[in-house]
Amino acid sequence: MPHFSFVHTADLHLDSPFAALNVDHPDLARLLRSATFEAFDRVVQLCLEKQVDFLLVAGDIYDGADRSLRAQVRFRDGLQRLDEAGIRSFVVHGNHDPLDGWSSTLEWPSGVHVFGDHVETVEVEKNGTLLACIQGISYPKRDERRNLSLLFRRTRSAFQVGLLHANVGTDTGHEPYAPCSLDDLLKSEMDYWALGHVHSKRVLSKQLPYVVYPGNPQGRNIKETGEKGCYLVKVGDDDEVEVEFHATDVIRWTTYDLPIHDLHTEQDLINALDHVCVGISEKASGRPTMARITLSGRSPLFKFLKAPNTVSDLLEILHEMGSSYSPSVWVEQIHLSVGPDIDPMVRMKERDFLGDLIRYSRELLAERDLGALLREDLAPLFESARIHRYLDSPGDRELRGLLEEAERICLESLHGEEAP
Repeated sequence: MPHFSFVHTADLHLDSPFAALNVDHPDLARLLRSATFEAFDRVVQLCLEKQVDFLLVAGDIYDGADRSLRAQVRFRDGLQRLDEAGIRSFVVHGNHDPLDGWSSTLEWPSGVHVFGDHVETVEVEKNGTLLACIQGISYPKRDERRNLSLLFRRTRSAFQVGLLHANVGTDTGHEPYAPCSLDDLLKSEMDYWALGHVHSKRVLSKQLPYVVYPGNPQGRNIKETGEKGCYLVKVGDDDEVEVEFHATDVIRWTTYDLPIHDLHTEQDLINALDHVCVGISEKASGRPTMARITLSGRSPLFKFLKAPNTVSDLLEILHEMGSSYSPSVWVEQIHLSVGPDIDPMVRMKERDFLGDLIRYSRELLAERDLGALLREDLAPLFESARIHRYLDSPGDRELRGLLEEAERICLESLHGEEAP
């Protein structure tokens, strides 16, 4: 069998509205507006540079069923570049861009095949030699709940590719559209499953059949952190498969947890934040970064951080500093998970109101029948005819969590406020 190669991408979400478009930085806002398009351009460029035989696009090309004309033109133009270079493209639609959504009357290049609402098989040849058989199916509507993987059947002895937008398993964090199990795919007669829908890269099987999610080419929010891109797949003699990830993202998203227990002054905090941002910039592979930083732990800076305007002031400082890093770092949010610089186990030994409160809280938490005890005290609330329609009686674990949270709030609010 001759060697051949292809690029596998999915979830382009072209023209997706970014949550951070209101950033007060013109260059960054402009970059965000064009990021999904530029990431797709990088996918196309990879195909051209590696001279692959075809491109696979596994659904959600657009961000919505009312796909914008701008997005359709940019997608068509990218595939046109590939067609002119002799590279074919195979496309399925997913839940974000089902077939019943609006579509323009643009003319598509002859080398582009868009799969319909039933499984089709297309043979790919090169110089008269059969390279692969590609099967695919598009969503006729958004809410596709069938197990579409069961519709795929091997048609020839040639390398078989299944092109599908689907949710494999139950722990993907995505809606269970076209749900299937990994076992369904492994038992199939395909050689490579080119999947879409999950926005993080995952190789679920590293032997025939390969089962691969490339993730999306460009992260769009703080939930889509880390490098984003697509897979270059090389198929050799005896159907040997090699998958190679290539980053295509234009801007990167990241989160960082900064412990502040060793920070004592405002300058300590600014220096630490500066150090964090330098590190983020250095690890971004030359890409600008959108970052969310969580400050965590107990610190003498607790009251300062909880004061009005402190977080917004810190953000303004970081925004001014952000453009000085190369590449730049834009901190879109600072999250506080902080407490006062006290040890509850030490503080509870004090003979004052707060010490008494902590001791009482710890005695309650040590009760084996805490749930029953608290529910008895709370019965007038949860058994009220006016209340029980809106509030469910909490379970033991939830009650324990509420008590721990109440202790934390009391520590934060009352520490240092008692009368001498």
